[in-house]
Amino acid sequence: MKPLILTSCLAAVLGFAATASAQVLMLDFGPTVATGANLTNSPYHTSAGNGFTGTTWNTVGTADVSSGLLFSNNTAATGVSVNLGTTTTSTVNLAAQPSASNALGTATNTGIYAGNSVGTDGIFSGTGTSNNTIGVQIGGLSAGTYDIYIAARNTNTGQQATNGYAQTVLAGKSASAGNFDFTGYSSETLTYPSNANTALYSSAWVEGENYVKLSITLSAGEFLNIAVDGTNIGGGGDTRGFLNSLQVVNTSVIPEPSTYAALGGIAALGFAALRRRR
Repeated sequence: MKPLILTSCLAAVLGFAATASAQVLMLDFGPTVATGANLTNSPYHTSAGNGFTGTTWNTVGTADVSSGLLFSNNTAATGVSVNLGTTTTSTVNLAAQPSASNALGTATNTGIYAGNSVGTDGIFSGTGTSNNTIGVQIGGLSAGTYDIYIAARNTNTGQQATNGYAQTVLAGKSASAGNFDFTGYSSETLTYPSNANTALYSSAWVEGENYVKLSITLSAGEFLNIAVDGTNIGGGGDTRGFLNSLQVVNTSVIPEPSTYAALGGIAALGFAALRRRR
């Protein structure tokens, strides 16, 4: 009987881990493909105590992705799609694709942004003086409550050397596919210092400093909408929105960190008991 109980405990632990990993969609915007340690160098991986180890990222450039997306455990995200757009108003036009997908300059490619980090590049639209907001609409997600981890950093940091700049990230939902007005959406703003090639915000992922976390509940058939709007502190300079990485976590099916700890403890006790028995 004991081996059966131990097997059941182990299956429960593995089952929770598989479910969790299969409910996280990770999007890496820009041309650089993450490898090695950078696969787990991200806001969600480093948030305290979640035990997350998924490593499958979807690399997204300036084109929409209608199929072929994968969850973080490398299983198919069947029916999930990513539609990109831009705007100079409050309504994202999903027929207007982002104009560029670039990596950070070498002067700012340090710390968490080093090498092929998911934060080292991003997508944006327009020129350095245009007020282009970047937007993304994700369809096909299951009904549930989602935590959304967004890294938004201007990859052309030279234009903010004097005054610094900010990126306001907004999240909302819509009942159908198509252009969306982000007025009234939940939002958080990241403010980057002047001389943005300093290490003030590149030594570690810190919520509110170099990424934001927003939460939203989707009903069946609803679409998740994200927009990033840029601001130059002190006026002038670059006001484009940039999108570097996005992690969409269905918390409705993912255990709390305390649950992971409890399951891990059960598994450890089970293994110890099994060794003594043998």
